[in-house]
Amino acid sequence: MHYNQLKLRVLRILSSGTTDSSAVAAALSDSGVQLDMHAIRMALMRYYKQGLLRRERKLGVYSYELSERGVRRLAWLESIQQPLADVD
Repeated sequence: MHYNQLKLRVLRILSSGTTDSSAVAAALSDSGVQLDMHAIRMALMRYYKQGLLRRERKLGVYSYELSERGVRRLAWLESIQQPLADVD
């Protein structure tokens, strides 16, 4: 998987609203991406640290949503999506 493909898929999933890592994992699995839960949680943490996501902890579970920066990054990634597909 190309570097930005996972980011693009995760940001698209979160563009529909706030969700937790389990829901992100389920949505990725439905789209054919098989990753271990630890890898998904690490990706979400990286995107949070990059400022692409906001997160809130409720009852020991983090819920994520796109930040303004994440919305802009999603738009940029979608604008370059065709060249990324040619790389694979």
